[in-house]
Amino acid sequence: WSQGFPRPGPRKGGFDLKISGARGGAVPRLGALIQPGEGANHSPFDDPSAPLPHEPIEPDQPPKTWKVLRSHNGELPIYTRYRHGGTEVTTLVRHFFGDIEAMRKELIQVCEAPVRVRAGKLEVRGLHKWKIKEW
Repeated sequence: WSQGFPRPGPRKGGFDLKISGARGGAVPRLGALIQPGEGANHSPFDDPSAPLPHEPIEPDQPPKTWKVLRSHNGELPIYTRYRHGGTEVTTLVRHFFGDIEAMRKELIQVCEAPVRVRAGKLEVRGLHKWKIKEW
């Protein structure tokens, strides 16, 4: 007690370390970018210059009869599977709904490769992850 209060014992999650004084880094600098009046909470995946969800990206094109949902972290559900020691590569598209046959035919044109319909996924022969993501 002669040197002040003893340090608390370890808790689940470690010590509560408080850093005092001016802090540098990205957080204070990013705080300066907040405009007054901007009170809306946005997801980190929101793009402020993106069109609204109900507006089509290409207005001259008819809307697609199918849709691919993004995963919980905002990524497109497109995966690659390597089999037989890496000699056979397939690209998998998951989390889609709507007209599956129309999506399959369009994928065939985009990837120029055969596409199979599997339970809950479309399987494209070859490595076409970037083509499908850009499409």
